Amino acid sequence: MDVELSVLTRSETGKGAARCLRREGRVPAVLYGPKTEPVLLSVDAIRLEKLLRDAGDESKLLQLNVERDGGTETSQVLIREVQVHPYRKRFLHVDFYEVPMDRAIIVDVPVGLVGEAIGLKKGGIVNLVRRTLSVRCLPGAIPEKLQIDVSGMDLGSAIRVGDLKESYELLDADTVTVVNITAPEGKDKEEGEG
Repeated sequence: MDVELSVLTRSETGKGAARCLRREGRVPAVLYGPKTEPVLLSVDAIRLEKLLRDAGDESKLLQLNVERDGGTETSQVLIREVQVHPYRKRFLHVDFYEVPMDRAIIVDVPVGLVGEAIGLKKGGIVNLVRRTLSVRCLPGAIPEKLQIDVSGMDLGSAIRVGDLKESYELLDADTVTVVNITAPEGKDKEEGEG
């Protein structure tokens, strides 16, 4: 577990209490899960922003250290939702979901491309059609990225979900295109005229 976040419990609820927290540089939050009663929390806004910037769009399991009653309890969580003010770009609320480590969950995992496609050398364009794919796995086995080797791809070829040989259970339909190689505009016309 390389990502940790410390939070504090809170007892006050409502708009006034939330505004007070935000003025203090904290963000109201909640922790919940299938085996967890909801717990009201607050998290440091700067630390949360850094965590989200470093984690990117990916679903990462993180260790949440909840400080309460003079002690610290740890939970393995995913960030389920982050509410952001529409034009002030300020955090309004965060939902943390405590995941049971023995039960498979569904997460979106980013797609990464490796290799240089044959079609690219011929002037083609590599199009990453799906930036993430849905994966079902245990929380401790969430992959950082699904790496797809495009080195064997030529002009007009595509890789679909059904073509991928992953050790994870992919939930997207087998016919969904993940990446394809297209000819540059005008190339087909030039070949037709010749």
